[in-house]
Amino acid sequence: MPTRFESSVTAVSWIPSEAITGLPKIPFELGVTHYDEPPPDQIENLEELRTTDRFREANELRAFIEVEDGRIVRHGHLGQGHIGATTVRVGRAAIRFPAVHLPDIRPEPVVTATSVRFELSTSKPKETAAVFSTVAVMSGTWCFAETCG
Repeated sequence: MPTRFESSVTAVSWIPSEAITGLPKIPFELGVTHYDEPPPDQIENLEELRTTDRFREANELRAFIEVEDGRIVRHGHLGQGHIGATTVRVGRAAIRFPAVHLPDIRPEPVVTATSVRFELSTSKPKETAAVFSTVAVMSGTWCFAETCG
């Protein structure tokens, strides 16, 4: 019977007040749009953060492997990209514009006898992609791809 290992890493994109300077800062300072509060160190409920307008986009790389007799016998992606909404305020009125979620980019996992490397990117306009998180699985132990060797 295979043993299943599942893990995840989430990258969150948010706008701190220090990130905006010059003319683009005007709508923020006038209260038309808003800066984002820093995300928590540990995310307990990503959907709650999304629905309360706490981030712009998040990339949840979640995957599993199943190991039997020291070999990876099955693997798969479980995560996805998440995109928030934009809230615009004029006086006391506020309008929330839902974002358009473009397809996630999931290259085929790189599989060896002892590891599986998963990648997940969020699509951007003009088919360019920003890779927010890349993780590898080594015999059930997760490590960042840069440190897996």
